[in-house]
Amino acid sequence: MASRLTVDLGALARNYQTLKSRAAPSECAAVVKANGYGLGANPVAARLLAEGCTTFFVATVAEGIALREVVDVPELYVLCGADAVEAPRAAEYDLVPVINSAAQLEAWRPYRTRPIAVQVDTGMNRLGFDVDDALPEQFADFEVALLMTHLACSEEPAHPRNAQQLERFGAVSARFPGVATSIANSGGTLLGPEYHGDVCRPGVALYGASPGDESLDFLATVATLEAQILQLRRVPAHEPVGYGATGAADGDRTIATLGIGYADGVPRALSNHGYVAALGAGVPIVGRISMDLTTIDVTGIAESIRVGDWVELFGPQVPIEDVAELAGTNAYELLTRLGSRSERRYVG
Repeated sequence: MASRLTVDLGALARNYQTLKSRAAPSECAAVVKANGYGLGANPVAARLLAEGCTTFFVATVAEGIALREVVDVPELYVLCGADAVEAPRAAEYDLVPVINSAAQLEAWRPYRTRPIAVQVDTGMNRLGFDVDDALPEQFADFEVALLMTHLACSEEPAHPRNAQQLERFGAVSARFPGVATSIANSGGTLLGPEYHGDVCRPGVALYGASPGDESLDFLATVATLEAQILQLRRVPAHEPVGYGATGAADGDRTIATLGIGYADGVPRALSNHGYVAALGAGVPIVGRISMDLTTIDVTGIAESIRVGDWVELFGPQVPIEDVAELAGTNAYELLTRLGSRSERRYVG
């Protein structure tokens, strides 16, 4: 074992309760798509179910079928909907498709007595019915359980697109009296009650990461990615490190090689750019990150560091938002790109 991912289910539970409090009196659902944002959909959903969550969202029918192993609730929504091939399986497993188009609606016609959600595109310009096309008569034969939209800029509270989308959605929802509504993702849940609708559906915030660029101190750290030191090496001054012979320095250095690389989800963009935490100290990544290995400069702690020691790539000492900024990406991508080789440990 050279790398491990520790998932703190107790921290996940605390985050859910925090977001549930923020969402109240609206319901707080949970988005567990992409294998629970890389952390394991089944253990994540099982803990959230124990915390009182009864509504879940996944992206695909296949994800919904897999989640049925642990989630026996009627409200298991499939965000990408179901086409004519997938609809029978979705119905078999009591999944609720989010209908995004007339073609998906027609594919669901044989199962029209079963509930559906309807998504309206109010400004994301991605999935959903256009505002002018979302008319009640189109769904007269169907059991519409939820009307929803998705915010494009919720991680930026002052962005004018938020209010614009809210206004457009309000006009559509007025056509569907009595139908429950859902607007807020993680960022929307934090925007305020006018964005909550009847069901909030946070995702990344459940897993301890901010939907924006800055960390949120009220969220508990759920995921910690660590790697072991495989070797320590003294590198003379002006000698480079790794592929491409980069990362040379003016003085002698002690270089530690970690058993983790971009195949495990460490962004190659952190080469000669990022940092890790070793023995409580921040130390720089030097040289290019390769498929299986990463090298760090531990010169300042060379007397204390040992082969077999664990260092943190993100977690309580290295905020995932910092790593994302240095890598030119976001926390969502860092979590969902985690490789399968790291041992998963569930605590709390």
